[in-house]
Amino acid sequence: MKNDTWERLYSEPETMDLNLFHARFDHLRNPRNSMDIRIVTLTGADAVNVMALTPAGNVVMADNFRFGIMAYSLELPGGLVDPDEDHQHAARRELLEETGYSAPDWYYLGCIAANPVFMDSYVHHYLAIGAEKTAAQSLDEGEDIRVRELPLAELRKMLFNGEFQHPHTESGALRGLGRLERGL
Repeated sequence: MKNDTWERLYSEPETMDLNLFHARFDHLRNPRNSMDIRIVTLTGADAVNVMALTPAGNVVMADNFRFGIMAYSLELPGGLVDPDEDHQHAARRELLEETGYSAPDWYYLGCIAANPVFMDSYVHHYLAIGAEKTAAQSLDEGEDIRVRELPLAELRKMLFNGEFQHPHTESGALRGLGRLERGL
């Protein structure tokens, strides 16, 4: 019987600090051909994003400048989980910091791998109901976020027309819409 488990032979110490992530080189054995290969894995904190619904039925969105594409990207608000921070606490914190909104009712929608090709972290999705503006934004020095409220029907239309650039927004919106359709 074929062995389909990739064996990690050893890892080189993490030496590259990439601000949000660290790079680790792993040496693995390919079970298909028994060849040893060196791969890079980005290690880092898990992240969260939030589909926050206002009492009027709008979704709170962050029009966020993204350095990788050098453009603004309309997204669900979210960010990295701090060390020793609970995922839901991080979701509440990120919603408030990025948008100034908070919400009384929260639902966990599950998680996905951030990018399983070369990252070891996960993105946890939340649905927040009853979101209202309660504070001013509190942005990091590298953030430029324009807050928009998008009618739920418009979010659905944009989602299924492929208008969102960020895959985590697509995943979170799909899960949020599914939860709303099934009832809370």
